[in-house]
Amino acid sequence: MIIPGYGRKLDLVEWSPVIEVLLDGQHFVLTTHENSDGDGLGSQVALAFVLKQLGREVRIVNPTEVPPNYGFLKKAGDIVQFDDRDEEAIQELSLCDVLVLLDANLSERIGTLRPHVLFAQELGSMKIACIDHHLDPDDFADVMVCESYASSTGELVYDLILALEEKTGMRLITPQVAEALYTAVMTDTGSFRFPKSSPYVYRLAGDLVEKGADPSRIYEYVYNSLTPQALKLLGLSLSAITISDDGKVASLFISQEMMKTTGSRLFDTDLIIGYLLSVPSVRISVLMTEMQDGRIKASFRSRGMIYVNELAKKYGGGGHMNAAGCLLHYSAEKARKVIPEDVRAFLAGQD
Repeated sequence: MIIPGYGRKLDLVEWSPVIEVLLDGQHFVLTTHENSDGDGLGSQVALAFVLKQLGREVRIVNPTEVPPNYGFLKKAGDIVQFDDRDEEAIQELSLCDVLVLLDANLSERIGTLRPHVLFAQELGSMKIACIDHHLDPDDFADVMVCESYASSTGELVYDLILALEEKTGMRLITPQVAEALYTAVMTDTGSFRFPKSSPYVYRLAGDLVEKGADPSRIYEYVYNSLTPQALKLLGLSLSAITISDDGKVASLFISQEMMKTTGSRLFDTDLIIGYLLSVPSVRISVLMTEMQDGRIKASFRSRGMIYVNELAKKYGGGGHMNAAGCLLHYSAEKARKVIPEDVRAFLAGQD
């Protein structure tokens, strides 16, 4: 596995702690962060298929529902939304040998699963493995590979599967695995246009296409399956975008009232964040979304060497240099006032 020009080589030796946990375990639960995306879901599904080929029992259990445009990834079986009021679900979670967290490196990101997972780990009945590519990981997993040079968690899972192939002598990248991994990498690289779309990533994508991934079909599923409700929300939102600081800052607040008016859901807001940064002068954008439980979801995006993950960390969140987010216990009124002010102050400190 050669990664020319960036990062470092992750070989069989470096993957060995994760591989040991995967090969020793029998009953697995795979999970990802709240409000799952293509990278987390694609990485989960790919690893689920691989573990099943290795004769393991696998369930995918997530803290929130799967956005409908990723429904095609459910070929690995049901992706269960965890309910902390369901005793059977809690019992099943506590009985697994290994929980693998993908595309998140903070235990807080798994929402309602967190207390049950950490309790099982403390009892010694469950090991936690974490595979991720975000900055500033938390020290909670028994084994972790967290490499911020990677374009996506899908890229790391691809490397892990190659290491597993070398270890087991099996060919593990089936067409279903290739489809899931391609989805993960495509979505987290912005269709291969973000800065971490290295030559290695293009070769990886080519290998996945050779092994069965259909780029046109996957793109159609992910990006051309918007609901009428999402389009209505987009139309309502575009008129509410605020541009300030000589065009350098774009902000938008989406209220529960806006979502109810359009019949949209939280995952329908994902398509809007890109529009905030589409104005060439904008250097930082923030999308604030009022959630049903009263919390505010803030998503930050930036251009160039502006580390918005540092801004997200202020609120207990995290992410990438140019894409980060957090959840806040703010009122709608406070969020609309304080967060844009903090964004402007943060940007002023970058100059």
